[in-house]
Amino acid sequence: MSNRNRFFVHSFHNLESAEFSVQKYSRLKFGSDRAAREFGYELAIGFFNRHMTTLLSNKCVVIPSPYNYVRNAATIMTGHFCNKLNELLVNAQGAHVDCSLIHRKVSYTNDYGFMSKEQRKSLIDNDSFYLNKDFTDGKVLIFVDDIFITGTHENKLAEILRRDGIENKCFFVYYAQYQGTDNPEIEAALNFSAVKNVNDYIELTMERGHHIIVRPIKYILSQDKDTLSQLIKEVETDKLREIYHGCLGEGYYRIPAYQSNFKRIAKVLADRDAAVA
Repeated sequence: MSNRNRFFVHSFHNLESAEFSVQKYSRLKFGSDRAAREFGYELAIGFFNRHMTTLLSNKCVVIPSPYNYVRNAATIMTGHFCNKLNELLVNAQGAHVDCSLIHRKVSYTNDYGFMSKEQRKSLIDNDSFYLNKDFTDGKVLIFVDDIFITGTHENKLAEILRRDGIENKCFFVYYAQYQGTDNPEIEAALNFSAVKNVNDYIELTMERGHHIIVRPIKYILSQDKDTLSQLIKEVETDKLREIYHGCLGEGYYRIPAYQSNFKRIAKVLADRDAAVA
């Protein structure tokens, strides 16, 4: 795919050599809007400075990392990326970017961050993806994700473009790119570097603008009974309701390993609703 270009603002070989805050990255992956805004703005500024001519002379469309029902961390970051990029473009007498989605039907519930490249490819090949060709026709496509580890997602997106005969100029834009030896589990180490237990997550949910995103929902559903009880007690009802509806929208209520915790969350919400009726 000759029109495929990759951009990133940071590279790293291990957690110790990372030029960015791995703690903030971890908070991003568990719903921090503050971290998403900081990373999204930095990414937009770097990308604009590098590719200003292309951005000002073409109509562009920004497409975040595909998701099913509940947004992921990269999608939250991409929203802030678009905001800052539009600000830079319009101030430079350019046109704002369009935004679109790749609709994705996810076929698995496993934590992607612990998998090898081969395992990731095996799972993602069972997912279904759809991109609106008419909307993107003639535009520069800017695919945004938070981190490049194995390239599985990028390769899948390139495959979709080839399948659909889309030959637009494309950028694959990342906040950071892993350049170390083959160690896909470094993503899991990054994800959990600041959120090591449920207490860390509960504290993060109190941050202004915090988002309920897909990774923490699976994390919550996998907790033991006592840990879940603590979370239910301390997380505000509106956020607990978002978790519940996320379970429905993602189909997690059908997963045997998650059903007990899902039913407990559902019962708590029903009891709280009954109490104020």
